[in-house]
Amino acid sequence: NKDVHICSQFRSKLLNSSNIEELAKLFPCIQHSKISKVQNDGLIELEKSFLDKACLAASFRPKGKSKPFAEIFNLSAEIDYGALHKFDSIVKKNTVMKERLCKCALSMSKTALEKGMEGKNSLETILNLRLFVILLEFAGTFEEHNSDFLRVLLPKFETFSNDTLDRYAIWLGEYDRENFKTLVQNLNTFLTNLIGASKKERETYLRVCCDFLKLLNITNKKHNKISYKEFYNEAANNDIDYKKKEIRNWYSNKINGTNYFTVYDYAWMLNPESKYLMLSIETEIQQNEEVKTMVDPSDLISVLLQQVGAISPYSMIEIRRDHLIEDALNVLSKHNVNYKKELKVKFIGEDGIDDGGVRKEFFQLIVKHIFDPSFAMFNYNTETRTYWFNPDTFEPRIKFELIGFILGLALYNSVILDISFPRIVYKKLLGQDPTFDDLKDFSPSIAQSLEFILNYEGEDLKEMLSCTFTIDMETYGKKTVAELKPGGEGILVTQSNKHEYVSLYIDWLFNKSIAPLFDSFAKGFYKLYNGEFMADCDPEELQLLICGSPILDFRELEKVTEYEGGYTKDFPTVVFFWTVIHQLTLEEKKKFLFFATGSDRAPVGGLGTMNFNITKHGEDGHQLPSSHTCFNVLLLPPYKTLEKLKEKLMIAISNSEGFGLYQSPLLF
Repeated sequence: NKDVHICSQFRSKLLNSSNIEELAKLFPCIQHSKISKVQNDGLIELEKSFLDKACLAASFRPKGKSKPFAEIFNLSAEIDYGALHKFDSIVKKNTVMKERLCKCALSMSKTALEKGMEGKNSLETILNLRLFVILLEFAGTFEEHNSDFLRVLLPKFETFSNDTLDRYAIWLGEYDRENFKTLVQNLNTFLTNLIGASKKERETYLRVCCDFLKLLNITNKKHNKISYKEFYNEAANNDIDYKKKEIRNWYSNKINGTNYFTVYDYAWMLNPESKYLMLSIETEIQQNEEVKTMVDPSDLISVLLQQVGAISPYSMIEIRRDHLIEDALNVLSKHNVNYKKELKVKFIGEDGIDDGGVRKEFFQLIVKHIFDPSFAMFNYNTETRTYWFNPDTFEPRIKFELIGFILGLALYNSVILDISFPRIVYKKLLGQDPTFDDLKDFSPSIAQSLEFILNYEGEDLKEMLSCTFTIDMETYGKKTVAELKPGGEGILVTQSNKHEYVSLYIDWLFNKSIAPLFDSFAKGFYKLYNGEFMADCDPEELQLLICGSPILDFRELEKVTEYEGGYTKDFPTVVFFWTVIHQLTLEEKKKFLFFATGSDRAPVGGLGTMNFNITKHGEDGHQLPSSHTCFNVLLLPPYKTLEKLKEKLMIAISNSEGFGLYQSPLLF
C-alpha cells in the first residue's frame, strides 16, 4: 500500500525535489531487469512526464517557486540542480529505469524543439530553452548515449537567436560547479570523438560544438566555476597527425587568407605547449613578412641587395658586456631598428656567433641586471620572493616601457626568462581586474590582516581598529599617507564600510599606485603583439609562455636525450654524467642548464619536451665539457671516472658566462 501511495505521487507529473525523494524510496537500487508491478506503474507515470513537453519543461523547480511561468524567467532559469543531482543518482542505480527513460528523453529531444528557439523571448521560447537545459543535463545522466543527445541538441543550439543566446548565457552562470564541469567534460569528450570521426560528422557538428564550448568558456571566465584547464581538448593537443593538419590550415588562413575551419581558432582549448607552438609559428610568419616588405620583387636593385646580403633578414645589435644595461637601453630605444625581424646579438670583443645561444644569454643577463636593487625600479617581496613595481622610483616611465618591450621581444624570439613576478602582473597584462585571491598570492600577511577585518562581526570594529581609509607608506625614509578615497583620512573603517575599504585597498595597491609605471610597461610589452592571441590565454599560461616552467625534472630530460659520436645511454661516461646531474643541488642544476642551453628554465611543457643532445667530444684529458647552446648540445669528453667528470663539469658550469671561454669559435 505504501508503494502504491508513492506511485500516485508521480501523477502530478512535474518532477521536483519532493517526489524525487519518494522516487528514491520506490527505486532504491535495481541493477537487473525485474521490477515489481508497483514499480512498473510508477515508471509508466515517469515516462508520461518525460513525453509531456510542458511537464518536462516545467520540472525541477526549487521549493517554494509556485508563480505561473508567465511571471517568472525575468533572468533565472529557476532550476533546482540539487534535485537534478538526486534524480541523476537514482536513475544510474536502476537499470530498467535508465533504459526506458533514456528512450523517452531522446524522443523528446528529437521532436519537442523543432521550433521556438530562434524567436524573441516569448514564453514559448523560454520554456523551450528550459527544456533544452534539462535535456542537456540528461545527456550526462544517460552517459552511454551522451553523443546521441548532443547530435540532436547541438543543431538546436545553432538556431538560437541573439536574445535566446543572451538569456542562455545568464542561465549558464547559475549552474553549480559540478553540473557546469560535467557539461564541459561531456562536450569535450564529444569533440575528441568528432576529431577522429568521418568528414561528414565533422562538417555537421565540429563548428557548433566549438561554438558551444566557446560560450561555456566565456561564462567560466566571468563566473570562475572550474579550472581553465578543463577546456583543454585531448585530441587537439595530443593527436599529432590532426595537430599538423590544423596548424597547416591555421597557417594558411594567416598567410594566404584562406577560410579553413580549424579548432586552433579556439585557442583556449589548447594547452601551453600547443599555444607556444602557435605563437612561434605566428612569430615566424611575421618575421618573414617583415623581410618581404624590405624587398620589392619588381625592383632589381633591392632583389640584388638581398642576394648579396646587403638586406639582412635579422635585427643585429652589438652590446658591450661591461655596459650591458646602458647599451641595451640605448639600442632598444632606437626607432630605426626593425625588431619584428629575428633578433641577433653580438657581445663586442667576443667570438660567439649568434645562432640563438648569445641571444638567450643576453636576455638572461639583462633581466638579472634590471631587477638589481641598485636600479630601484622594482621592490623585492621577501615573503613571496617576487618583484613588484616601485611606486617611488625616480626612473622615467620610458624605462618601464623598455622593460616591457624586452619581455615582449624575448617572447617574440622564443627566449624564456627567469622573472619572478606575482600572478597579478600577468592578469593585468591580459586586462583582468585584481581580486582578493591575487592579494593572497601577492602578500599573504596583508591578505590575512584584511581577511580578519572582513570576518570580524563585532560592533566595536571601529574602536578596535582605529583605522581610516588610508595607507601608510615610507618613501626613502620619509613617512607619507595615501588616501584611498577623497577625505579618506577622516573616514574610519566600520562594519558598514569595511568591504568598500578592502576593495579600495586592493585597487590602490594593484592599480592606482603604479598606474603610470604599469601602463608604460604594458605598452612596451605589446609593441610586437596586437594582443589578439593573448586574449585566449590564462594568466598562468602567459606566465609559462614568458618564463617557462620552474620545475626542473632531469629524469624526464634523461628519457628524451639523444646521443652522438659513439655515445649511448649505457656508455660508462654517460652513466657517470647522469649520476652526477641527479646529485646536484637545484642551484647547481640551474647552472648546468644555463651552461648547456643558455637558459636556466625549462621550456613550456617541461624538460621532457626539450631537444637535448650529448655528443662525444675530444679525449679523456684536461679538456672541459663545452656546449652549443643554440642547439642544446653538450660536448662531453669521455672521462673514465665519475670523480673526474664531476670535477670538470663543475668547473665548466661555474664559469659559463661569455663565449669563447672554453669553446672554440663555433656556433652558439
